[in-house]
Amino acid sequence: MTEQPSTAPHSRDDPGELLASVTALRRRTRVTRHAYWLPLLLFGLLIAAAAPLYVESVDPPALRPRPNNPALTGLGGDFLDRSAGLGWYWLVALIGGYLLSLGWYRWHGARVGVRTPTRTYVAAGIVGTLVGLVLPFVLRFLLLNSATSVSSATSWLTTPLLGVSNRGMFPHLVIAVGLLVLARLERSRGLTAVTGCFLVAVVLVNVYFQTADFQPGDLNRHSFLLAALLPAPILLVGGIIALFTTGKRST
Repeated sequence: MTEQPSTAPHSRDDPGELLASVTALRRRTRVTRHAYWLPLLLFGLLIAAAAPLYVESVDPPALRPRPNNPALTGLGGDFLDRSAGLGWYWLVALIGGYLLSLGWYRWHGARVGVRTPTRTYVAAGIVGTLVGLVLPFVLRFLLLNSATSVSSATSWLTTPLLGVSNRGMFPHLVIAVGLLVLARLERSRGLTAVTGCFLVAVVLVNVYFQTADFQPGDLNRHSFLLAALLPAPILLVGGIIALFTTGKRST
């Protein structure tokens, strides 16, 4: 009488090994869908491209016309000579950057067969852009037109935020918030680390301007270039590393 081959699972296929294989499959799937290198490079390039708009005019401050910017240029700040142009630039760049990222993720998902849900990421970017348009007016009202008790109670938050906005760096916060949301969706520690470093750089730039005891003549026409030249390389380097890392894992 011959023995029939057993159809029972092999002793090695215990629940622990099955769970490990499922976990490894999930990890490979998550790595395959990672495509955040493009948003990093894209927004890094957009920040760097805005650098000329952070350079002040050669005219003395007393001879410069007082800016009378429309509401849609609120993203450009009030401290900069070219705030109107910077505001329009960031309005187009932020909306276009997030929509381009959405298209990129859809194309990448169709190519690899698994896609990161990015609607929350895009929504965070668009909402952040709209907040950047109206926030300066709200902050100035709280500081200048509200009751003294309200102004004093909220100055710890409104003063730094108004400084960020006036220096044309609120778009950097919009980018940081969007990337943090994307890092959550991608479950990527690498993207979280890059975004954290970028956010620290943005905060340090603003703390420097907020706490430095500048005297008349201390700031030159290139002083606000820190807004573009310090944070941008963090995104660019992070994007390049992510691109090469993704390429190695796919081979």
